[in-house]
Amino acid sequence: MKLRAGNSSFLTVYAGGGTPTLVPAVFWAEFLTRFDDLADTSGVEERTIETNPDTVTESELFALRQAGFDRLSIGVQSFDDSTLEILGRIHTSSRALETFRSARKAGFENISIDLMYGIPKQTLKGWREDIKRIEDLAPEHISCYELSVEEGTPMARDISGELSKPGEEICRDMYFAADEILAEYGYLHYEVSNYAKGNDFISRHNSAYWDRTPYIGLGPSAHSFDGKYTRSWNAGSIEEYLRKISNGESPVADREEISPEQEALETLMLGLRCTTGIEPDKIEADTGVMINRNYLNAMVRNHRIHISGNRFLPTAEGMLFADGDSINLIG
Repeated sequence: MKLRAGNSSFLTVYAGGGTPTLVPAVFWAEFLTRFDDLADTSGVEERTIETNPDTVTESELFALRQAGFDRLSIGVQSFDDSTLEILGRIHTSSRALETFRSARKAGFENISIDLMYGIPKQTLKGWREDIKRIEDLAPEHISCYELSVEEGTPMARDISGELSKPGEEICRDMYFAADEILAEYGYLHYEVSNYAKGNDFISRHNSAYWDRTPYIGLGPSAHSFDGKYTRSWNAGSIEEYLRKISNGESPVADREEISPEQEALETLMLGLRCTTGIEPDKIEADTGVMINRNYLNAMVRNHRIHISGNRFLPTAEGMLFADGDSINLIG
């Protein structure tokens, strides 16, 4: 923190991913206190910490709220116990509900819930039932992610054997089911996987990633970005990280320089995932990279985007094509 964040100013603080509540709440209280001492946090709008059910108690939630965290993200994933078992989660649906209620008692008035679809043996009906559980809980924010299976993981081995993911068409139907049901419940679908109970509850921190705001990552493997040309990441080995820190060295293990073409591609890809959209003229002025206007017009005709002033805003369907469309827009 002293090496990287001292004397800098910040708008958000985010503890995660992983499961930061495996670390005692007293650590996070000290962390925030020292952070306030070292950096300019007078403009901080949001302090988020992630947790999973079964890794935090009600008393710890009270302690985290008192320490200064004002937003909690809970990795529920599903309210169906058989689905949680397939995912290898250690909590049950009843424990997830208990954690949510405990967070409310602790004073968290901004809670996000993570849900997952595209899970082996999951049906469209089961997914719709998961989404409908949201109405009674009324969290301020919801993230709905399609399961991504990484090579070398136990689930990857299972999927190549006994299990299989739902097909692409079913996953597409699940995506639109979330869009439809959550709109009925008054949620704003502001990013391909994220919904908020109005503008006040849009994740300030994640939105900063999507509009390429600079950020500093603290801890092993944490990434940082200067907002323009350079992305770096810390040593992944805990031993190497601690050795460098104790010697007063920078923990940065490597970095990449971002070319104008990469900057344009990132701006397009991230913008087309969000309802804020893209401004082609500005991207061209900032990067010198020309946007394929014929392809852009085709996106309008195909109802993937619509025009508002100088901005091109994605539809719910258009968000699904953000990666491919971005490549074609500068191809």
